[in-house]
Amino acid sequence: MGLRDFLKRKGTAPEPEQAEIEALVEETDIPVEEIDIFAEPETPSELEALLEEIADYTPEILPTASGLLPQEVLLLDYAPSLYTDQEEFPAFWSQQYGIDDVPHLLSELTDREFLAQASLEETLYGATVIRLRQVLKANRLPVAGKKAELIARLLAGLSEDTLNEHFPRRTFTLTADGYKACDEAVYIPYIHRRPVEGLTIYSLHQLVAEHPEKSWRELVLAHLETCANRHRMADDFAAYRATRYRMYQFFMEENKLKKAFPQLSEVIYYDLSGVISGVDPLYRYISEKYFFPYDTSIVKLSAVHVQAMGRLKEQLHLSEEMLKALLMQFFNHFSAPFHLFTVEECAIIVLLEIRGDKDRLRQVYEMAERRFGQRH
Repeated sequence: MGLRDFLKRKGTAPEPEQAEIEALVEETDIPVEEIDIFAEPETPSELEALLEEIADYTPEILPTASGLLPQEVLLLDYAPSLYTDQEEFPAFWSQQYGIDDVPHLLSELTDREFLAQASLEETLYGATVIRLRQVLKANRLPVAGKKAELIARLLAGLSEDTLNEHFPRRTFTLTADGYKACDEAVYIPYIHRRPVEGLTIYSLHQLVAEHPEKSWRELVLAHLETCANRHRMADDFAAYRATRYRMYQFFMEENKLKKAFPQLSEVIYYDLSGVISGVDPLYRYISEKYFFPYDTSIVKLSAVHVQAMGRLKEQLHLSEEMLKALLMQFFNHFSAPFHLFTVEECAIIVLLEIRGDKDRLRQVYEMAERRFGQRH
């Protein structure tokens, strides 16, 4: 089947039921109240007073329900991977969270009964399977089996003194209060490990405290939507795409596939637009010579985005025709200052990239290049 036949398949293949397509389209926006916190003072004297106020301002860090500060909760989360005699720690403890003496804070959390020293058995569970098998082999014990079996074999076959010789260092373990403190503030290690633009462990904790009626994930999503809108208003399409992709990841963490799909669709739409860094005509003039042909084009889908859409296609059980129709429905709602491809061509490119059909991709790009040359 030739390219033109492929492009015309919409008219010859059975169309997906509109109701079936609409069933896959769900609202993703959470209303967010915008507040202008940067209102410009009316007079120079007011500006001076504001600057003095800012200079004297020390933000109040609210404790969690367990009475811990956000950085203390984060340290609890890390504690099971830290040794009680450890002296060197990553720089982020000092640079991001102002903790210059990590061992001292660990000692304080132990005194407050959020932490304890791990037992021998807990230490064994913290060791790698490779290390466990090394010890078993050194003591002429069988090395086959899963981790729990290896640990049981070590505890049964070796004395406590021998095991302590092999595993002299102890890690920390959470107490019941430690687990409770971590469970009630799971968003703190989350935002540390999976950064979101404009949010820190402190600002997110503040939002959670101020909005107890909302879940922390609702608050993060609302914040992301606000960031996306701000980037779109500023025509910062690189930042806008990055934020939408972060929203796609956010929904995928909860396995909300139908909410993740529109976010990834919009990322792909702008990937193929040719709008690289804003709408400056001069920049487009400089970059447009790199739009075509396909093999050297700077306007192609990244392998990460192609794989992500391919997985969604499988997880949502979409046929190629259904995926094409669904993509076109979303693409028709997006807009860009200019676009190299038609809505249908964008959908076709996604399908061809998933297939890995480079020959037909080259043909689509050739058609778009001829059209682009005639218009510009």
